[in-house]
Amino acid sequence: MASLRYHAGRMVLYESPSGWRVRIKTKEGKLDLPLMSADLDEAILQAETLYADARAISSSKPFCYQCIHWKASAAKCDLGFPEGRSSGGRFAKDCSAFKRDRLR
Repeated sequence: MASLRYHAGRMVLYESPSGWRVRIKTKEGKLDLPLMSADLDEAILQAETLYADARAISSSKPFCYQCIHWKASAAKCDLGFPEGRSSGGRFAKDCSAFKRDRLR
């Protein structure tokens, strides 16, 4: 059974008989989630997305870089909001497009 560790061990991608799974450690506890992909590269992308979502949801002070609309390569908001563009992402808690707002 192969396993890959990311983010200082807070995300572990491992292979089970039913396919790839990801184990994520947060402040509230541990998550063990199945992934839809049988391909390793796609499983890594899915696991990274789930990891980012779990970190954003468990954070009491969210940042723009935890949002699904944040472009990491350009360090800006994909939707063009000023809180992502000029502040470095510290105003994400006030952003109406931030995913955390839609979960409430």
